[in-house]
Amino acid sequence: MRKRILIVGAGPGGIAAVRRLRDRADSRLELLLITREGVSEFLPGTIATVLGEAPAAHWRRPVRLRGVQVLAADVQQASGEGVVLTDGRTLEADAVIAAPGLHLDLQAVPPHPRRFVFWSPSTAEAARQAIARLEAGHLVVVISGLPYRCPPAPYSLALQLAAFYRSRQRDVQLTLTTPEEAPLTGLGPEVTDFLLQACAAAGVAVQVRRTPDWSASTEDTLVFTDGSRLSYDLALIVPPHTRAPLLDSLGDNGVLVSVNEQGETTVPGLFVVGDATRTLLPRTAGVATAQGLTAADAVLDRLGLARYEGPHLPAPECYIGHGNGRYSRITIRFPEGLPPAGRPVIQLEGPSPELADGFARVFAEWQALRTENGR
Repeated sequence: MRKRILIVGAGPGGIAAVRRLRDRADSRLELLLITREGVSEFLPGTIATVLGEAPAAHWRRPVRLRGVQVLAADVQQASGEGVVLTDGRTLEADAVIAAPGLHLDLQAVPPHPRRFVFWSPSTAEAARQAIARLEAGHLVVVISGLPYRCPPAPYSLALQLAAFYRSRQRDVQLTLTTPEEAPLTGLGPEVTDFLLQACAAAGVAVQVRRTPDWSASTEDTLVFTDGSRLSYDLALIVPPHTRAPLLDSLGDNGVLVSVNEQGETTVPGLFVVGDATRTLLPRTAGVATAQGLTAADAVLDRLGLARYEGPHLPAPECYIGHGNGRYSRITIRFPEGLPPAGRPVIQLEGPSPELADGFARVFAEWQALRTENGR
């Protein structure tokens, strides 16, 4: 009998894992990919959605992969022996690779007409009209807490908003607040200085060490846990990120899940990849892809179908929009191996219009990986 592997999530980690399993084991495995509504969402499309450049539907695609069964469902609980779906069904498996990402706790921020809580294309459209209508005043981009997915993206959002209002000659002041000691310190001072200088040049004020206290905040004033206050006319909020509910049964404390080099948790046969994992790597699509490949190889080795030869080294690229068609790119490589033994080598490029082609290429590759043969 063929062994059955369940893959949960159609983000970069889940797609990389299921394609690797299929390509290396061919017909020797039964592969079932479980994803909500049977679709995948291109998360970097969030900013384009909120700026009105493309609707949320533009960044969603049905997942259709040769040799892979796709199940449109939500998973309630995962183990190394299978999953329990939210409709009560149980699916058994010989191994499970979960790539659920981090859960957006949209309800953690009390609702108000001046506040918009989002961090995906599907949750961003509600803010689009409010951004377009704002003629003057103070707009605040708020990072609610740590960790959050795609760390450079809030800075990209603020920079593109500044260009948006500047091109329309509107008197809108922009501030970004973050709980971080400084932007993206994990990538080194060069990236921190680059982001701070880009924000300063665009007129975006950055306030660090600011964690919002939503219980004390009012309809026009943000109150932070250190007692500081910030008035606003419109607030765009990156919500708190929590652990995906399907991983709640794991014993780790906190948002992130501990895994070994191969991505396996303390539960035998349950692998977790991507943003949900506790590692020294940045939360990027390139890292999730490498982790998905590694977990797939470990599963194949466990089943005696292929030899595990060590972890895949990630090669992430992060694009930062500056508005007016200009992008910067942060490229990260690990020539000496994974941290802590290996230190990342970081290259900064831009901003320039030419790098916009790179962002378009990433989206085209994302589509091709999820919908083979264009169908």
